[in-house]
Amino acid sequence: MKSIRLHIQAIQTVLNELKAGRFLQYFIPGLIVALLFGSFFTLTSRTEGLFSFIEKIPLIGGILSAGVSKTFGMFYFLIMQVYIFFVLTVLSPFNTLLSEALDGKLTGKEYPFDLAQVISDVFRMILLVMMSLILEFFFMGVYWVISWMFGLDFFDFFVYTLISAFFFGLSFYDYSLERYKVGVFSTFGFAFSNFWMVSVTGLIFLLIFSIPYIGIPTAPVLATMIATVVYLNRNTNPNS
Repeated sequence: MKSIRLHIQAIQTVLNELKAGRFLQYFIPGLIVALLFGSFFTLTSRTEGLFSFIEKIPLIGGILSAGVSKTFGMFYFLIMQVYIFFVLTVLSPFNTLLSEALDGKLTGKEYPFDLAQVISDVFRMILLVMMSLILEFFFMGVYWVISWMFGLDFFDFFVYTLISAFFFGLSFYDYSLERYKVGVFSTFGFAFSNFWMVSVTGLIFLLIFSIPYIGIPTAPVLATMIATVVYLNRNTNPNS
């Protein structure tokens, strides 16, 4: 499969660059964000523990405890969405520079630093994230209705993961698409036209992201590098 082959080649290229000691500094911003969010998660988990006495209340303790657990579960979910927003916006200037630097290393092109362009990239990413979230929740909502009507619960995890992977992958390809002057709406056209390629990148991101401790700071960097190489290889050898 072409998408798999492109990603294998990209992973090999990325590993070679990292083994040579290049681009390692781009892990630092993600590490800082991870430490900040890790501290916050630790604090909120301790806060949940303060409500452990509720379970001991006679008769209704179990019900109240379940309600508190679900409330905190939703809270954690929202916090994770905030973190993803941080990945796509706060880290976007660093990931943009990383994508440019890797592109320059592989193609020989020069991308001089432009503060105005960096600011423009951040606003573009905010717009892209908002549009992606709307579309992502729309498709998830449509599938949820279909799943409920036809009893397709056993497909839920696969479908939700695939939808999430697609939109995460899209965000990492946007660093290259913006650099090559592809508009926001055309970016979505590119993504849907290359659904499996974009989704594989997103799945790799989610897989790395799920690794305890090291996933959060490393996943955005590695996904950005992989998407950059895949994009370059695809355009250089469209029939490979």
